[in-house]
This record gives sequence, structure tokens and C-alpha cells, in this order.
Amino acid sequence: MAANPLTGNLLIKLQNGTTSTGKIRVKTLSYDIRPDAQDLDVYQVAQAIASLQTKPLYTIVRQNNFELVY
Repeated sequence: MAANPLTGNLLIKLQNGTTSTGKIRVKTLSYDIRPDAQDLDVYQVAQAIASLQTKPLYTIVRQNNFELVY
């Protein structure tokens, strides 16, 4: 079985205040990335983008989609 990379996404989640119950409200910035990009490179780009924002960084998420071929 082989896994062929299809798409990649970078999600940068920022703290966007709190709800009335005290839960953190999150704003998500989404970017298309190459699925074969190195994790460290993706992380460094996310950190650079987050440093330009006025809201604090909450988390960085990388999503890759693959086609499974048998």
C-alpha cells in the first residue's frame, strides 16, 4: 500500500478573548502548504506569521491529506 500526498494545510490558532463562561475563544488563520514541506519549516513560517498578529498565539496545527493506493 502507498500513501500519495494530496494537500497540506497550516492552521494558526490565535486567542481571541474569552466567552461568557471563561472558555478561550479561538480565531483560526488557514494557509495551503505543500504536503512535502518539512515540519520545522512549517513551524518557523507559522511562528513568523503569528509574530505579526496582534492576538496571542494559541496553537499551530498541520494537516496533511493522503490518498491510500493499494
